[in-house]
Amino acid sequence: MASLQYSEYLIAWLVYGSAGLGCCAFWWKITSFLQNLAWQDLLRGLVVVLIFTPWYAGESPEFYAPAIVVLLMDVLLEGAKSGLKGGIALLIATFVMLSVITVRQYKRSKPRAV
Repeated sequence: MASLQYSEYLIAWLVYGSAGLGCCAFWWKITSFLQNLAWQDLLRGLVVVLIFTPWYAGESPEFYAPAIVVLLMDVLLEGAKSGLKGGIALLIATFVMLSVITVRQYKRSKPRAV
């Protein structure tokens, strides 16, 4: 990869990351009004997984793209019978997020000794 292309690639990821952080901050503010902390964590976790999960763009592992974009492009261009590479990455990231939320919820509900 030429250095100009690499710098453009990094700039694109910096712009995407900062926009993702802005979207997450906005979503955090919206979900702060929920009274149930479990729903609050679940909705926040889903947005983080959808925005920040990367996956290979194309055949080479040199370039990454957001997994949701890879999934949508696979479905639109290759059809539903394609490999759905981005979907597998999103599934794994969602499983990890749900595991973290489950542990966090267990620690919240654990009775504390006085």
